[in-house]
Amino acid sequence: MTQDGDAPINGASVALSAEPEPEEAVTAPSPAAAAPSGEPPEKRDIWRRILAVVVVVVAALAVVVLWARPAHEPVAPKAEPPSLTASLSPTDLAFLNLMISLDTSALPLFELLKDDPALAALMGTAIAGHRDELADLRKAMAAGGGQENPAEHAGHDLPGMVLEDDLAAVRDAPADQRLARAVAALREHLTGTTHLATSEGTAGADPAAKAAAAKILEAHGKLLAALPTV
Repeated sequence: MTQDGDAPINGASVALSAEPEPEEAVTAPSPAAAAPSGEPPEKRDIWRRILAVVVVVVAALAVVVLWARPAHEPVAPKAEPPSLTASLSPTDLAFLNLMISLDTSALPLFELLKDDPALAALMGTAIAGHRDELADLRKAMAAGGGQENPAEHAGHDLPGMVLEDDLAAVRDAPADQRLARAVAALREHLTGTTHLATSEGTAGADPAAKAAAAKILEAHGKLLAALPTV
């Protein structure tokens, strides 16, 4: 009975042991396998932010460069003063500047004497002649490449220069001495200018300056000869 009773137990054990073992649990996929192709969204956001910062920085640098560029532009060279040409020598330049000053200084004296009955006609000729001479002298200066310097001889007591003291001496002279003082001032001016014009004719080089000197020499010589004897 014992054997008969054991058979079912053994049979049951065999049956139980013959049942299939449970299948192995499926392991969870690794994060790398679960991720979709390409980078995750978080990394893409980071790259977008970096790119935006780079664009801003590049734009800022471009603005700075464009703003600063004018400061580095080359400065236009300053215009140089006209230089002497070969036709205008130092002697010519000295003559032109001095003669312009001498003729200019004499005009107030002529104006002072133009209503004097003994000198009116002569002063009319002197005024017109000196103004023409000044035009010729300045034309020769410009054509020769020189530059007029009015302050070079202003107020200097040079032969032929009419100073304020000379004008005052004529203006304030007693009536019986006025003509004599006027003639003396005129003679001093005309003598000085004829000597200067003669020197330019001898030592000058510029044709226009020498032509102006020759014209002055002739005109002032005539004025000298026409001065009344006092």
